Amino acid sequence: MQFTELSAYPLRPGTLGQWVPTAQRDFDRWNDDPRGTSPVHEAHLRGALDSLARRRIVGGRESWLAVGIEFDEPLSIPGLREALAAFIDRHEVFRTHVILADGPDGAGRPVRRSLPPDGVELDLRMIGTYHSTGPLYDQLQGEFDRATAPLTWPAYLFATVARPESFTLFFAADHSLVDGYSLVLAPHELTSLYRKATKGSPARLIPTGSYVDFSAAERAAADLAGPDHPAAQRWRAHLAENDWQMASFPMTLLPPSPTQLAAETRAALTHDAEGVPRIPQGALNFHLLDDDRTNRFTLVCSEAGATLVSGVLACMSRINTDLGGGPVFRCVIPRHTRDAEQWLAAMGWFVGIAPFRLDTTGARNFRELARRAQTEWKSSKVGTALPFLRIGELLGRTPTPRFVVSFMDTRSAPGAVYNDAGGASVLRSRDYSIEDVYLWINRTPSGLHVAARFPGFETARRTVRLYLGALRSMLTEIGDSSAYQSADDA
Repeated sequence: MQFTELSAYPLRPGTLGQWVPTAQRDFDRWNDDPRGTSPVHEAHLRGALDSLARRRIVGGRESWLAVGIEFDEPLSIPGLREALAAFIDRHEVFRTHVILADGPDGAGRPVRRSLPPDGVELDLRMIGTYHSTGPLYDQLQGEFDRATAPLTWPAYLFATVARPESFTLFFAADHSLVDGYSLVLAPHELTSLYRKATKGSPARLIPTGSYVDFSAAERAAADLAGPDHPAAQRWRAHLAENDWQMASFPMTLLPPSPTQLAAETRAALTHDAEGVPRIPQGALNFHLLDDDRTNRFTLVCSEAGATLVSGVLACMSRINTDLGGGPVFRCVIPRHTRDAEQWLAAMGWFVGIAPFRLDTTGARNFRELARRAQTEWKSSKVGTALPFLRIGELLGRTPTPRFVVSFMDTRSAPGAVYNDAGGASVLRSRDYSIEDVYLWINRTPSGLHVAARFPGFETARRTVRLYLGALRSMLTEIGDSSAYQSADDA
């Protein structure tokens, strides 16, 4: 299943319709909800308010995730309306809203209001028929940016692009409502509910808990934690070793001279819909290994006592050393927090971040390095035992992650083979950072895929492409030869 930007989605022209959730007829059905807000959600809202204050644009910032799903049949408007309503009723996160209410200190506190099941209706708005993809992409991009603003409800939107014999369904939501795994699950759920509505087929969806309940429990536990909590200790040690800074990408991202920087800035500079000048990040998406080669590499990792994830991190640490980054490799790794069965199929933001550190000193071969990576991978998860907002409160500082490496195995998701063959794709909004590098490495039925975003300079594009090319070469060599030469022998 691809994870990429909307502009890379193989969209076909058609008639665009927006399915906007609304509760306008049910103002009296919104209920005060005492359940706590997850710290990651609160931090996200505060970030949106800061962005709003800087840019003076309603909505704050683009921070959405989306999924595009292909249907090889004509669109049934009544059927899809029923399916989308059932989807919203199934996941309480789409029927709740949190605001930061003014408090005595002026900082604002999270206040939640919620709707009961069947409290949301869907307003279908026909936008028009598009005969080419360029204007259609622009329209969808703008609507997703505007409709998913985290400071308003609903912070999500459905859209369809209908053709005589097929249609594409898009679902976009602010990150506070969904994570990547949510959108890996969404195609099966939405397709199943649509089949039930149009053909009477049983949906056969497993029961699921509410992210709102998870948020309340996470908040309560985080508020009780003190500075001696193992997660705080782990992060303190990681940051103190690096002068209280998050690790950056191990290669140069900015142009080497002020003149070239100015030239690349002019070339990359764009203006958003409100005329604000910004530099959009670049993106790369490609397969690192096909399925056969991924299996070979995984076997080598297994023989070393490691997993695929740990093997990839071992290779990245070796590349870091080979490129002159020193013997210690550092990055931040998102780890899911779906640690109970009731959360497995829930829509929500079930993600913490963990510090990862791997020292290559004295590692004679891949086997030794992979074992070290496996040990670090397992022990680093303690860093996600507290949300990072709470970590920052306990440590007195909250540095921003700059180099993030995410891993996901989507092969067990329902419909994984069909989705990986083009039936569905996970999409992400644009970003404008000139420091961050994010790598999403996904094990899919077709192999090992990487999606990257990085500062929008040509220098950064060349650098990241070179880095990922070196990673692909190392993964291939290790898997094909079932061996790893030491640095002295290479």
